[in-house]
Amino acid sequence: MFRSVRGMKDLYGRESDKFDFILSNFRRIGERYGFGMIYTPLLEYTEVFHRSIGDETDVVSKEMYTFLDKGEESVTLRPEGTAGVIRSIVCEHMDQCLPVKLMYCGEMFRYDRPQKGRFRQFRQFGIEYVGDKSPYTDAITIAIAADCVRSIGLFDFKISLNSLGDDESRENYTKAIVKYFSRHEERLSEESRARLKKNPLRILDSKNKQDIEICSMAPILLDYLSKESRVYFNRVCSLLEDYSINYEVNNFLVRGLDYYSHTAFEILPTSGSYREALGGGGRYDKLLSVFGGQDASGIGFAIGIDRLMLLMDDFFVQNERRKVAVVPVSEDENPIAFSIFRDLQHCGITSEFIHLGNLAKKMKIADRLGCDIAIILGENEIQSQNATIKFMNTRETTNKTKIIRISDIVNFLRSK
Repeated sequence: MFRSVRGMKDLYGRESDKFDFILSNFRRIGERYGFGMIYTPLLEYTEVFHRSIGDETDVVSKEMYTFLDKGEESVTLRPEGTAGVIRSIVCEHMDQCLPVKLMYCGEMFRYDRPQKGRFRQFRQFGIEYVGDKSPYTDAITIAIAADCVRSIGLFDFKISLNSLGDDESRENYTKAIVKYFSRHEERLSEESRARLKKNPLRILDSKNKQDIEICSMAPILLDYLSKESRVYFNRVCSLLEDYSINYEVNNFLVRGLDYYSHTAFEILPTSGSYREALGGGGRYDKLLSVFGGQDASGIGFAIGIDRLMLLMDDFFVQNERRKVAVVPVSEDENPIAFSIFRDLQHCGITSEFIHLGNLAKKMKIADRLGCDIAIILGENEIQSQNATIKFMNTRETTNKTKIIRISDIVNFLRSK
């Protein structure tokens, strides 16, 4: 028997309704802030991610779905959205007219151990705001992320915030943590010992319990910020307070990708059993130039839609739009019934044309399809130019049926 690939699931029924609800709300928020949609390919040349995300990150070193295509070129299913969007901005020469404000939504792929809220094929919504570097832009971007989460009815969350500073800040901080971690090298995990020589900041992103304990006493990045970076970060914090956004500074937040600089943030739920990050993002100063574009800064975020769907289980109400069944009693009534069905569709009324089987079977099908109203057309109805309207899901014991003129059906249904 065929089954889906591990870590990849189908979306249908209530789950697909939740997905559509989230996406429609997020798009509305993005449009309100002046962002337009972009759809990038699922498949990119592998170098797009190696050059942007960083060879020493978990995403590149462990989790990417990479293979050789029939042309013997290395390609990768996208593990995140930013790299592809920035590649597109450069390829399509959008960077010649900055700023550029884009939003995206789609599937991402990472080979990881499937668990609650973490799948190998997952869905993200994100924005990229390129070509406008200022604390105001950072605060606005974080506010958009907060507005998105609130728009679907989730209010118990906070923004975890840090600054990665500029090149000078990171260089000074890197020297400090190399000195610190070198004193504890024997206690570090094998993976973190390797990172100590190649990319020591990644140790702060370790999920190993022993590493986390060692990291808790490590020097903090804010103490090594340059004067310019400190002023920039303090201004971002001040603006978030003006926005009344619930945030806290996390001294060890570095995010999992190498392209970040200055502001970095995550969105964390503050109630319920699920406490993993719902999304996050930050500023990147050199990503466009990596792809051959202008030396321009950008900021963005991505939110995991699958994780939000988990949190919506307790309060999400599916679309309760009423559905109409057009039911001819026999084949003789099919033509007029089909004509009525076509009229309902033209008027935007959700409807089903149910014409197979006897009347009892047709009504069972209408009930199974979730129809609230049935328009029943038999020989007597056709002769009198009337239709029998049956209210299928009402709790009332009376007035479950009504006779109306066929010519009045559309107006009657509109009133319902």
